[in-house]
This record gives sequence, structure tokens and C-alpha cells, in this order.
Amino acid sequence: MTVALETRNSYENFVLEKDIMYFRVGEHGLVSFHGKNFHIKKRMSTEQIIEITTGNAFFKVNTDCYVNTKKIVQIQDGKVFFELKGSDSKFTSITKLRQHRLKEIVQQHKTEAAAK
Repeated sequence: MTVALETRNSYENFVLEKDIMYFRVGEHGLVSFHGKNFHIKKRMSTEQIIEITTGNAFFKVNTDCYVNTKKIVQIQDGKVFFELKGSDSKFTSITKLRQHRLKEIVQQHKTEAAAK
């Protein structure tokens, strides 16, 4: 029983930049976080939402969705992919206007990683 409780707590206490691929901001402060193997909904205050949406780690891809720029594997055909596993790939859609800018950011991250 103790192990199950510890696992549950690790999901509730996730690290935003490390564990989350993307999140969606809904009505009444409800934020839906999407990780590799989990999906969590949390109610957040307006101040908390402003804090996570204005940081540099996440990029706004459409009206209510923000993606983790360091977790992106590919951007293609109006979609942002986070894993390459065929039909099980995690992805979200992106507007054409924001797609070009996000590709620049992802390329910059790859360049910085290669320099290290």
C-alpha cells in the first residue's frame, strides 16, 4: 500500500518542465496537464496560470494549449509530436501562424544541445 501512495504523490507533485509535454487551460482555472504516461487535471488560481503561461519553457500553439519546447520530437502538418510510436504518438495541433516560430525555437534548442 505504501508504494501505491508514493506513486500517486509523485504524479500530484510533478515537475512542470521535466514531466509535462503540454497543457491546456480550461474554464474556471481548470488546467489539464499531459505527461508521457499520465493526464492530470488541476484547478489553479489566475496567478498560477499566468506564471506557467508566461515562462520560457512553454510555447502557446493555439488558443488554450501550451507545449513544452524541450519535449518536441517533430512538427509536421499542423501537429506537434512528442513521441514517435506510430498511432500511439502523443501530439497536439498548432496554428499555421505559430508553427514557423515554434520550429525556430526547437531548432535553437537542438543547436544548443549539440554545442554542449
